[in-house]
Amino acid sequence: MDIVRKTLRPLGRAAHLFFRCQLRLKLRGGVRVELAERAAPKRPPTREEALAARAQSELDEMRVQLAEVLGADVSIRQELRHLAYIEHALEQHGLRPALYKVPLDVLKRAHEQFEGLVTNWEPRGLATLRSKMAVAVIDREAQDHDSGSEARPTAAVLDIAPPPSQAAPPAPAPVSLRRS
Repeated sequence: MDIVRKTLRPLGRAAHLFFRCQLRLKLRGGVRVELAERAAPKRPPTREEALAARAQSELDEMRVQLAEVLGADVSIRQELRHLAYIEHALEQHGLRPALYKVPLDVLKRAHEQFEGLVTNWEPRGLATLRSKMAVAVIDREAQDHDSGSEARPTAAVLDIAPPPSQAAPPAPAPVSLRRS
């Protein structure tokens, strides 16, 4: 049985190479025929992979352009600490955590610093970051407002009649202010 395996193993390898590999002709000092493994066919990326790759390239572009702006002067990072914090959060955690997990007051201050620092919004990464920061501030303010709506009634809540147990006290009787 071992003799048969030993005999058939080279034949099996030859069949594998013949049917699975490509033939290459090399012209180095004569004609030479080589068997080369075929490259696996590239499949197109799935929609999720394409979106993830696009988001990553967008994030990289934002980070690089923000680093260029903050690196223009040595003292800028010290003066604009909130914006430098956002830059660090972008590098460490990505876009969504950087904009939605940092404290809201830090994000607002960083957005204000960013608006004051950049005058040319033509670079796409800076414009995208500015837009995403503004949207995150608006979203988070709305979220905070919605979560605190029980503590701060809005006009819509006030238009609804209160339950009988919380009815407003009766209006006082008019007082006459005649001089005697």
